[in-house]
Amino acid sequence: MSCTTTTTATTAAACCSSSGNNHNVPSSTSNVLILSAILSKLPLQQLLTYNNPVMNELYQTVWHAPKVVSRLASEIVSHLVLGQPKRPHWNIQQTVVMSFLQVLRDHSLANSLEFWRLLLIAPTWLTPLTSKTQDGSFRVRRRSLCGILSDLDAQEQGHRIMSVEWMSAGSIWDRCQSVINPSYDGRKEDNDENSVEDNTAATMNNNSGALVLRTRSPEKIVLYLHGGAYCAMSAQTHRTLTHKISKATGRRVFAVNYRLAPETKFPGALYDAVQAYLYLIDADYGYGLEPKNILIMGDSAGGGLALATMLYLRDYALPQLEGAVLLSPWVDLSFSYPSWDNASIYDYLPNNPDRLEAMNPAHLYLGREEAATMVRHPYVSPIFAESFEGLPPLLIQSGGCESLRDEINDLVSKIGATKTTLVHHEEYEDMVHVFQAFPFGKSSEAIESIGWWAKFGMPMIAQWQARGQLPGMVQEYRQKDNDGPFSLKSTPRSRGRRFHSIPN
Repeated sequence: MSCTTTTTATTAAACCSSSGNNHNVPSSTSNVLILSAILSKLPLQQLLTYNNPVMNELYQTVWHAPKVVSRLASEIVSHLVLGQPKRPHWNIQQTVVMSFLQVLRDHSLANSLEFWRLLLIAPTWLTPLTSKTQDGSFRVRRRSLCGILSDLDAQEQGHRIMSVEWMSAGSIWDRCQSVINPSYDGRKEDNDENSVEDNTAATMNNNSGALVLRTRSPEKIVLYLHGGAYCAMSAQTHRTLTHKISKATGRRVFAVNYRLAPETKFPGALYDAVQAYLYLIDADYGYGLEPKNILIMGDSAGGGLALATMLYLRDYALPQLEGAVLLSPWVDLSFSYPSWDNASIYDYLPNNPDRLEAMNPAHLYLGREEAATMVRHPYVSPIFAESFEGLPPLLIQSGGCESLRDEINDLVSKIGATKTTLVHHEEYEDMVHVFQAFPFGKSSEAIESIGWWAKFGMPMIAQWQARGQLPGMVQEYRQKDNDGPFSLKSTPRSRGRRFHSIPN
């Protein structure tokens, strides 16, 4: 793939975050930095040339503008005048947004990855004015990782910088408690030739040789992995969503710019996600957070990546996270479920991307030849994992008319069959893929539920499990209601939300 016309959201993210490790970046300043990053990286003379492929694709997209207007007018009349929205629970905002996105999808399926990357930078300009962002980039260290990540880990020389952004809402930043070891800058190279060796929890006192345990921060945070089919978007394009999550949970969000495909194929994204987590719990060269205080979240591909991260941590006996929130997680890269075909009339995702040639995201992520053998690997498509036992509590949210509906429901059923993993599934009627990122009717309800899960749900579950009370409460509930799973509906603000899997 030619690098001359490629503009990735990650490039803009890295340039935006280079303003410093210890300075908040106002939203308006961030937008200027992002624009500067884009302009500095784009070969404008080539981009503005009519023969440039990306410009040709942009011209073709603009050419279809009358069709967009016609489609919008038809949908608006049907919604407002005739009282016949496409789906019963759609508000006018959802009708307008979905009509626009579907027309754009239908007339741009054959466009290049460079086109979509350029187009998908647009959400960066929607950064909330009340948000606070800070560069959290760090130098990646060798961690002696095992299994499928061992080769990538062995290649790490301690020079690579991983781009990360802290996002917080309002006054949350002012009361954050995580402070990196003041003697260490996560982005500077170490002089010690052995500095790339793992040291995540304790160090040897240089004078006495005694083991010294570092004080860990009590702060609770969110580790966020963005969506984008593993080949587009960034932490910066997801600022509106991560800002809402920060506000609802009362936590800062550590949003990771993992490397994108096809430049970095599997397991590069998984390796970056694991490295980001280990950096957060590193007491000497990171933030020294308690694993039990880190809630991992992700949307779409990021949701699948978050689940794959938990599976890897479990498989290799690494410290497990507090819990997870997965928003419309993409867990089957083989596109084998029927909702990929029958839900596209409502959703904005393409009709079964497996039929696409150049823009098949599974081929971009795995490689065309490797996809045939790797697409069912549990770290690629977690739906095919042999076991979901031993994972932290999960909240999964999905839309009732999204293309990933069937695979998500199957995932919930499989986790529901376990004896040790608890999952809470919320399917929102008539909602589409990652609807939480849009101004739709049920988006605020879903975000509020995420806040409830972080503030009340998981702490309550942890207390019950610590006291050994959870199995008994579940058994008592099942004796009263054999048709339904255990419910927290009697707890404050639970609003009847149900757990679809409880340890037996």
